[in-house]
Amino acid sequence: MTAIIHCLHVWRHYLIGKSFVVKTDNVAASYFASQSKLSTKQARWQDFLAEFDMTIEYRPGRHNAVVDALSRKRQLAALEEEEDQATRSRSQVQMSEEMQNKIKESVETDTLVQNIVKHIKEGKTRKFFLRDGFLFFGNRLYVPKSSGLKSHLLKECHDSPWAGHPGRHRSLALLERGLFWEKMQEDVEECVHTCIICQQDKSDTQRQGALLQPLPIPERPWMSVSMDFITQLPQVHGYNGIMVVVDHFSKYVVFVPIKIPCEAERTAELFFKNIVKYWGIPLSIVSDRDPRFTGRFWTTLFKLVRTELLMSSSYHPQTDGQTERINALLEDYLRHYVTVDQKN
Repeated sequence: MTAIIHCLHVWRHYLIGKSFVVKTDNVAASYFASQSKLSTKQARWQDFLAEFDMTIEYRPGRHNAVVDALSRKRQLAALEEEEDQATRSRSQVQMSEEMQNKIKESVETDTLVQNIVKHIKEGKTRKFFLRDGFLFFGNRLYVPKSSGLKSHLLKECHDSPWAGHPGRHRSLALLERGLFWEKMQEDVEECVHTCIICQQDKSDTQRQGALLQPLPIPERPWMSVSMDFITQLPQVHGYNGIMVVVDHFSKYVVFVPIKIPCEAERTAELFFKNIVKYWGIPLSIVSDRDPRFTGRFWTTLFKLVRTELLMSSSYHPQTDGQTERINALLEDYLRHYVTVDQKN
């Protein structure tokens, strides 16, 4: 943001009265105009920016290569290049002359490599190129599948003492610095997951899951119920879905045919007609986070009748496991007696 303010001060006489766009790779700067809390300096900046008809637009650094290159000093770029080359030379996998010869032979015999070489000669690809008999993908050496060196290279970057049995991210990074082949990430993950030494020696860093907290047992029937929907069923007599309501105490189940889409108002009408009419208003309703249950109408309605809405966490169907199990049993039952064409 300081750089933007400095440029506006320098070119103010060119920019006043004109509409322009400032593109930056700093995502925070694009939200500067909408910040609610400002320091004293930032408040002065906003007062200064109000003089211009401008828009700050975020542009990722990888798409802002020209400006990024112009903003770097040649001396610093040279130092970074030397450091990067030194790091690369230390981290690249050491390949023997025998391995290099195997790769060269595979380049000449592998069918996939020959197709890539054909595309290179015809000018259909710029990602691959040939040099000294080797095929390169960018600045990485391509390892053909027929060379049979993948397992050896995986062990070199994972099992060797200089690698030290790293995780999948570190092992993949070591290989990607100088090598390339199809589905490298999948091969690395399989190698790490099946490594016996890693399974035996490494400590578990995953956070242990907490104990499941069961729902409280109600004192009487229809004091607490759970709800869910079965949708995308074949249409029969105008109905293509089922609303499932289960009583936690007696395990009594009510199946209500519905038409999808079924809005919150219609769901509430069916609930009162088929549940409240016979057993009264429950004290709590367990459900997932369906939009019908999280909407304002549903929450306001049951707040007025003093019914507590207990909704499950995202991607945790076990919270309402009782209803999910009933859904599975009902779907199995329907499959037993529905014909193949699903029209009965």
